[in-house]
Amino acid sequence: MENMEQIAKKFAIKGEITDVAPYGNGHINKTFVATTTERKYILQRINSNVFKDIDALMNNIVQVTNHLMEKNVFTLKYKPTLQGSLYYHTGDDYYRMFKYIDNTICYEGIDNMELVYKLGEGFGQFHNYLSDLDPTCIKDVIPDFHNTPRRYKKLFESVIRNPVNRVANVKDILIYINEHEKDACLLTDALHEGRIRNTITHNDPKINNILFDATTNDIKAVIDLDTVMTGTVLYDVGDALRSLFTGKNESSKDLSQLKVNFEIYENYLKGYWSEMKNVLNKEEIRLIPYSVIVLTLELVIRFLTDYIDGDVYFATKYPEHNLDRCKTQFALLQDLYKNIDKLSEITNKICK
Repeated sequence: MENMEQIAKKFAIKGEITDVAPYGNGHINKTFVATTTERKYILQRINSNVFKDIDALMNNIVQVTNHLMEKNVFTLKYKPTLQGSLYYHTGDDYYRMFKYIDNTICYEGIDNMELVYKLGEGFGQFHNYLSDLDPTCIKDVIPDFHNTPRRYKKLFESVIRNPVNRVANVKDILIYINEHEKDACLLTDALHEGRIRNTITHNDPKINNILFDATTNDIKAVIDLDTVMTGTVLYDVGDALRSLFTGKNESSKDLSQLKVNFEIYENYLKGYWSEMKNVLNKEEIRLIPYSVIVLTLELVIRFLTDYIDGDVYFATKYPEHNLDRCKTQFALLQDLYKNIDKLSEITNKICK
């Protein structure tokens, strides 16, 4: 680890470095914990293949964290380099550093409704605190990330090309998606027409991106701010609920497990509403259950496109992996359509 120790020394840290070791199980950036004689730090090598504009990436994080700190909200605190830069660049590699947050716990899955409520509450707080930050100060580091109509168009471009002759295997799914084309535009149309607000969103609203106090289990901070971009808060609401419904079944062949969980929906929404009841407008409230449909449809499209293209984007463990992923999301999508009226009823009951 001698090289990483040299990298860590490029930052304005306190104390002498005693150890640098791999940390966590993130799939995008390579993370280490650097220990000094005075405290710990998180050192990350940024994946510049995913994030092409490192300046924009770090500027987004600075804008968001500074805004949160101005409101006395606990958040990530970055450490500059000895030269005052937001990151250290050497060769083809980019590094950054944050203060390590002590006495916290990160959950990889949901095992009770209290955590579901707190997940909604945590991202509700995050959206609430950022609702008055000018979104023009944020640059989209992954353009068109939630542009579902564009992803829909790319899917059928891949269908026409059919590069590895897989289209015949998924005709039933393609017919279903084609029949629901208009739903791909639900959120983007509402944004363009000004019916819902353009604001700042997290875009990876999973349970493992919230730190909890290890003693009290209260929310400590929202982390992993790399994908902070502009859009509608419904992107996060829809994707959070989609991921909660999917749970550990993302690649499961037992599609009977892919169903709407009304208890999860109600508890998440109650937590979210507790923080956002003075922020959301009527159209955003109405579209909450539909946002889960849009984000699930989007992921069906993404997995299906990659399967048709020959598995060029998502890492796969076996030839039909992307197809299995697609089918799980597709099963959930079908159940969402069946239960949209009940989800709307629950939404109206909570969001009075």
